[in-house]
Amino acid sequence: MTWNDVEEYIQKITADIREDSVIKTTAIRDGIFAILEKKCTVIYYPLEDESNCGFHIKRYVNDKPEDFVYINTAKPSADQIFTAAHEFGHICEVADRVWKMLGKEGKPSVNDEEDITNWFAAELLMPSKTFRDSFLAHMNDMHIKPGPVKLDSLIRIIVLVMNDFMVPYESVRRRLVEAHLMDEKSAKKLLSTQKQISDRIMFYTKDRNTSIDKGTNSKTISGLRTLINNAENSSTADPYLIKKIKYEFDMKEASEDKDISISIEDT
Repeated sequence: MTWNDVEEYIQKITADIREDSVIKTTAIRDGIFAILEKKCTVIYYPLEDESNCGFHIKRYVNDKPEDFVYINTAKPSADQIFTAAHEFGHICEVADRVWKMLGKEGKPSVNDEEDITNWFAAELLMPSKTFRDSFLAHMNDMHIKPGPVKLDSLIRIIVLVMNDFMVPYESVRRRLVEAHLMDEKSAKKLLSTQKQISDRIMFYTKDRNTSIDKGTNSKTISGLRTLINNAENSSTADPYLIKKIKYEFDMKEASEDKDISISIEDT
């Protein structure tokens, strides 16, 4: 399988999913969390010593299969966003759809599934044309012409693009190849100098008003407060369990203000 074979299928599937999910914004950024929550239950919780950024599991609840996604909020915001888009791709079974469109039998291998799902996440968060336009616009602003580019200048552009789409460095590096802005050989050079590049990325992100390199450390589950409110009004709920969940997820009580009456006039 070559990536040239699947590029048009990835773009078509992504366009279909955008339409089905009513995604109007080109650069989704952290809006991906709301999109993901419409498809499944999302658990946001920080685990500092965990290398995994997140994962997707399917469990039977009341005899029906349901999707659950965990997002490690101790990780940088950009990593959380890309992870959410990646797991969204698993829920939408993008890899299986691409496999069928390629006319292949059976299921894709684990590696093929991950590669295809990563490409979907990149296309969803950084649509090809928009990504190219963004990258080339930054090149133009910095008076850089296509051709050989100094590493420092390239990293500065990559950081700007990372901020445009709120995505991690590695996804931009891969996207440069997928969007036909850089050849594989040059992209591999960027990979081979990862430590040097990481230091420069950190240097340039600190010069910008950005939070993509910081964890949010959020503790919540999509729809958690509604579930807790319903449980507290139920005669069969376990008060100890409710209290424990509220403690684990740092749930604060909302202050009770007087109702305010607002009238809306017809126009």
